Amino acid sequence: MKLGSSFVVPAERSRVFAHFLDPDSMRACIPGCSELERTDETHYRGRLVNEIAHVRFSAGFSAEITGLRELEEVRAVLKGEDKRLGSSIRIDAILTVSPDGAASAVSYSLDLAIRGKIGRLGESIVRRRSAEVERQFVDAFTRICAGDEPAPGAPTEPARATRPAGTEPAPAPGGVATATSAPRSAAGPAAKVSWWRRLLDLVRPGSRRS
Repeated sequence: MKLGSSFVVPAERSRVFAHFLDPDSMRACIPGCSELERTDETHYRGRLVNEIAHVRFSAGFSAEITGLRELEEVRAVLKGEDKRLGSSIRIDAILTVSPDGAASAVSYSLDLAIRGKIGRLGESIVRRRSAEVERQFVDAFTRICAGDEPAPGAPTEPARATRPAGTEPAPAPGGVATATSAPRSAAGPAAKVSWWRRLLDLVRPGSRRS
């Protein structure tokens, strides 16, 4: 079975190409890819967990880059097997990246050979599921290439800003203190008025000292 499509990524070709060869980026983008690592310059291995027509599969797989034209084309062969289902898959893939103004155009062609229980589901079901996986992959890959998501392994939430100990927030407009300003000390205006009244009583003619 042959599949193919193309899409545009809002990033320069070198950035797109680098993400395609990076196992962390691919693991984050491929739906159901729970493991992926590079074992040498041209070989990868991983695990894919997914579902087709309510049939769940978990397949260990290996991938080999069989041809590479820097910044232009990648040829690869992927082989996977789910022993529990007695199913296997082989994918011969060709991926190309070309400039498209400030963006990059990506196209791919896949030649799939699926055997066992998964293969018996039928071509129409596999094609429909493949189209769903492609949409999910393109969305995730576009976000990573555009820099809208943190790099794989980075914190998913921004760190909360903290205020150094002993500092106070700036006054609100007009010099009015905010609700978080420090409370006034006991020697405030009311205490000063009371002290002046006592002093006037002492110096007022006819007053008596206590």
